[in-house]
Amino acid sequence: MMMSIVNSKGQNAVLIEEQDRKAIEETLYLNRIPGMREHLQAGMQTSLEDCEEYKEDEEW
Repeated sequence: MMMSIVNSKGQNAVLIEEQDRKAIEETLYLNRIPGMREHLQAGMQTSLEDCEEYKEDEEW
């Protein structure tokens, strides 16, 4: 949720929920990593059937 705020000088500010702020910060962080945007976009286009199952004991 976002709410606009105007101070006594008529200047605007925006109040957002902490969860939304954290999501924005995470997005900005990930976008700073070279190639990450393209990697994430490619991953979003991968069907679930083509994804591998996570194995907790598997080494990365």
